Amino acid sequence: MQSVHLIRTNTVRHVGMGLAVAVLIAATTSTLASFAASSPGSDLAPVRGAEVVIDLIQGQETLLWSALTGTVTKVHTVGWPSSDGTHELGGAVSLERPESGPVGIIDFGEKPMSMTFEVDG
Repeated sequence: MQSVHLIRTNTVRHVGMGLAVAVLIAATTSTLASFAASSPGSDLAPVRGAEVVIDLIQGQETLLWSALTGTVTKVHTVGWPSSDGTHELGGAVSLERPESGPVGIIDFGEKPMSMTFEVDG
């Protein structure tokens, strides 16, 4: 009987240690929250639950974001490509900039094609 009791105790300890490690890893990893627009001039829509990580308020030329969990460490913004049908005229600007805070404003000049936020915590 005692050996069965010792085995159960060891099993419980190992499971508890595994859960503690999983929680520690989850607390130290970063999360990506992506938003994408369906067409030029359209508002950004959350992709795969991004709205539970970032609150995004969209204006004509600016975006106000607020992290709902953790701190934003990086923002990647992609603009729409511009073409006359034959030649690429530019656009599709891709900007990646470090951030360090729970809120921020991005003035892109026009509504972007997509934005991805890296959130720690």
